[in-house]
Amino acid sequence: MDFQRIRVFILLSLFVVGLMLYSTWQQEQVPELASKSASQTLQPNKDIPSDVPNIQSSLPSSSHLNIPSSTTPTTLITVDTDVFKLKIDPKGGDIVFANLPQYPTSLETPDDAYQLLNNVEDKRFYVVQTGLLGQDNSGPDSRIKGRAAYKVAQTKYVLAPSQEILQIPLVWEEEGLRVTKLFTLKRNSYVIDVTYKIENTRQNAWVGSYYGQIKRQHEEQKRAFLSVQMYQGAAVHTADKPYKKVSFKDMKQNTFKQTLKGGWVAMLEHYFLSAWIPSKDAEQKYYSRVDENDTYTIGTLSSFEVPAQSTLEVGGRLYLGPEITDVLKELSPGLELTVDYGILWPISQLLFWLLKYIHDFIGNWGWSIILLTLLIKVVFYKLSAASYKSMAHLKEVQPKIEALKQRCGEDKQQFSQSLIELYRKEKINPLGGCLPILIQIPVFIALYYVLLESVELRQAPFIFWINDLSIKDPYYVLPIIMGASMFFQQRMNPPPPDPMQAKIMMSMPFIFTILFVSFPAGLVLYWVANNLISMLQQWYITRKFGLKAKPLQAKNA
Repeated sequence: MDFQRIRVFILLSLFVVGLMLYSTWQQEQVPELASKSASQTLQPNKDIPSDVPNIQSSLPSSSHLNIPSSTTPTTLITVDTDVFKLKIDPKGGDIVFANLPQYPTSLETPDDAYQLLNNVEDKRFYVVQTGLLGQDNSGPDSRIKGRAAYKVAQTKYVLAPSQEILQIPLVWEEEGLRVTKLFTLKRNSYVIDVTYKIENTRQNAWVGSYYGQIKRQHEEQKRAFLSVQMYQGAAVHTADKPYKKVSFKDMKQNTFKQTLKGGWVAMLEHYFLSAWIPSKDAEQKYYSRVDENDTYTIGTLSSFEVPAQSTLEVGGRLYLGPEITDVLKELSPGLELTVDYGILWPISQLLFWLLKYIHDFIGNWGWSIILLTLLIKVVFYKLSAASYKSMAHLKEVQPKIEALKQRCGEDKQQFSQSLIELYRKEKINPLGGCLPILIQIPVFIALYYVLLESVELRQAPFIFWINDLSIKDPYYVLPIIMGASMFFQQRMNPPPPDPMQAKIMMSMPFIFTILFVSFPAGLVLYWVANNLISMLQQWYITRKFGLKAKPLQAKNA
């Protein structure tokens, strides 16, 4: 295989890699089309612990629920902090609404906060539930009496400017048993501590279980051709893997279950997640469930005992917010991997650290991407120089290759042997220009995921018409510049001897332009910067090599 064919092979490989990345981007989150018939009904899963409730507030078809739900309307508790606008239902003490005011839904509606949780029936159902189950059907949650009706001192809580901590206590009492469910929120934090204080004044021990679960409906998402979809589904910490995806399809086909100390469960969507992190000291039973109305549940359950005349506290932590690596890393091992950088995540995390470090100085994510690209090109300068020198040398001997083709005619075997001899005589390594490019491909893929997954780039402006680096260029200027730069970069290289290869090479800029039309502007900006810097490097190295080579040719003549 000659150098030109190898170069065509690499470009085709890059195109295939691009398609694979794009396909992964799509298929991880493109929901399955609903194809249920009237005869298809999901049966309750026998593997789920029998003392885990199946509770759905404000949803129809409640006859199948394990615990009866109350039809009496309740006044929701509103909670406002610098990072949250929450609503808590006193019936069960569940967080049923969560808005993130620091993250607008779009730049066009800056006052419309991103909504993470929502229990309204005609919208996306998505809530977090925690509760206590008594072994004898006593306690706040019971399959006989339903969910606890907690008492609250007030229905509105606001974190004042002088406060750092806001607490919301909910109280439930039964004969000989008092439970205080306490939510603790801190300034500038998306972590909510949930604590149950159980006071048992009875003459016998109270045995119960404490559960935390995340529930959401999954609906088909409409998308246009070449539109972008990210992974939406569950994830868990397992004994074998610190981060394991559990897709909606997986949950429907097989129940997830495991038992271990600590860990976490989460529901993911692009840039945001909800995560339940139980006590790391207690043994947790993990479970999942799918109800017949396509409501998916994943959670944990742990058992405990409160001796007679004693008090016990149990609880966990809830995270509702953006996927910020440093914050998630401090919460629980493996939770930072929900910022899904793929199999090359160690390289991606290093690249993001560099990108963030640059941004801390210049304050613009677009220019940070350009400077990071320049830094990567500097690091790989010697490899790039070897590639461009090999191309320049090959371009110089192109007339000799053409002469060989004419001399050998249709004898391809003789041509190949003569070409190898020419490469040996001219000291050309056919792979010399390709291996440096192959070595850089993992870095490109790692950076691809950084630009794709980092919430810091969401709604981050660059210059002029680019107001959001996380979405496609609205006027397609960057993809066109990318395609043009790729075209002119090809013109700097020696043309392929084979007409078919030449046609493939000529089509690549057009194909890549179409492929990149729907990619985030930040990713296309990286590719444009990479192409332009590569062209400058190639021009400089080729010119420098050419000046040195000419005297050698004159001397040999």
